[in-house]
Amino acid sequence: MKKRMANIESPALGCKVGRAYQIMLSQLAAALKEAGLSITTSEYLILRAVYSKDGLQQCEIADLVGKDKAAVCRCIAQLEKKGLLAPESVSHKCLKVYLTDKSRKLEPLIMEVAQKRHSALMKMTTAGELEIFTKILDSIINSK
Repeated sequence: MKKRMANIESPALGCKVGRAYQIMLSQLAAALKEAGLSITTSEYLILRAVYSKDGLQQCEIADLVGKDKAAVCRCIAQLEKKGLLAPESVSHKCLKVYLTDKSRKLEPLIMEVAQKRHSALMKMTTAGELEIFTKILDSIINSK
């Protein structure tokens, strides 16, 4: 019976992690809007990836942000329409993504929003708790 109870209770942890992620995304969306940035949280994640290394391939971005290639492709297309990214076809299967002057100018503001969100999250936990939580998340991510 105990084994069955553990299985019933197990999804609660996943639900809590998922709910926390949704709350964090909602808060990020509000912070981006408040800063006058008309980008979605998915677009933000892609911009952050390309800020870390200009000229990433679409599949590399998908791996970095944990989204499927189709979703990343749609976001890149939207960011291109907004003048924030410049995709360049390397082959029929490979697309590299580059920052534009406009996205480079927005980078300090985007990073400021990110830093404020990060600071707010850090106020909710101790350094030790954060280290343990990060290790647990890394274990889950690396077990795939």
